[in-house]
Amino acid sequence: MRLLVSADIHLGSPIRSAAMRNPELGEHLKQASRDTFVRIVDLAILENVDALVLAGDIFDNDQPDLKSRAFLISQLARAADAGVPTVLIRGNHDALLDHRAHGDLGPNIHLLHKEEPSVEIGGVWFHGLSFDTAHVSKSFLPDYPAPVTGRKNVGLMHTSLDGSPGHDPYAPCSERDLLAHGYDLWCLGHIHAPFTRTSGTVLAVMPGIPQPRHFGERTGGTVAIVELDDGTPKIEPHHVGHLRFTECALDLGQSSDVQEVLSALRSSLQGAQNPEHHTAVRLQVTTSHHTVDMLSALANELLENIERVFIDKMKVTAPKQQVDTKADDLVRLMRAEFTEPSFRLATKEILEEFRNALPREIADELAEDTLDDLLEEAIAEVTLSLHSGAAE
Repeated sequence: MRLLVSADIHLGSPIRSAAMRNPELGEHLKQASRDTFVRIVDLAILENVDALVLAGDIFDNDQPDLKSRAFLISQLARAADAGVPTVLIRGNHDALLDHRAHGDLGPNIHLLHKEEPSVEIGGVWFHGLSFDTAHVSKSFLPDYPAPVTGRKNVGLMHTSLDGSPGHDPYAPCSERDLLAHGYDLWCLGHIHAPFTRTSGTVLAVMPGIPQPRHFGERTGGTVAIVELDDGTPKIEPHHVGHLRFTECALDLGQSSDVQEVLSALRSSLQGAQNPEHHTAVRLQVTTSHHTVDMLSALANELLENIERVFIDKMKVTAPKQQVDTKADDLVRLMRAEFTEPSFRLATKEILEEFRNALPREIADELAEDTLDDLLEEAIAEVTLSLHSGAAE
């Protein structure tokens, strides 16, 4: 049996952080999640898999609009009409979503939950439990059915597993206990970076988010096709993301002429073009003469004639050089202040106030572990301003 495994589609995600920086990119990302799901169904049909497995967070919240629901049902119906059934569970984002509130999802679309945790397809048993609340702090594993003897058994679980940096501990589960439960394959969701775990002939696969929503998810963009046979299941990753994130470094330290800057920017942005997908670029520019506003204006002008490329974010840093002794002395004093415990404590308290006031997607960019990066950006802005003034 061959399965296409995916999770964390996040249909309807507001994409707030990207939209604040670049509204056009934000709108494109919203559509990209749909385009990517179409690619997933296309791949399932093309590969003639025996089932499409979705391990939670198909929607981004528990109140998807009717248009998003209609889109999901139409795509899963398209798969079913081609002979590909779907097995799915709810994750923490769509925990309270009643998929049946507006009628049945359709034939050959199986939502697994505590009342109906198992379904048999083609001689293989699929087992899964859906989230019924947005936060679950204990493991689901003890409530999973025992494996059906003499058959292949596949588990669907939305979990942080043993824990992962940057992810809340939702339905945490010991990796050792998971792999020892008796199933042949575990299809996991929640962690947006792909990985696999094995023990003997047992495989657990986290396929990753198929359409990354921001730069921190740039390792996603994949689904997995898994073949259940004798021995350890075989896995084959496939890239499906409609839009990918990348980082480009650009040194403009020796470029003072506008035409030189335009040429360098054009070369960097054209280098990010890819005929198979759209690209959101995070530009890291080294310069002592140009502000973010100026460079952003020039880049956006160039992008009018460069297809499938967007600016996600632009960061400017000054070259490491002694332009002005007083300016460098000020930067050294700032660095010293940043290491003071009282300063760091006060800064963390301010960050927490901002996080509590912002939507979650934006708040994540102000997480405590980003403090050092934020301080470095502040130093870079001050350094650039002071050095530019000294050079005039």
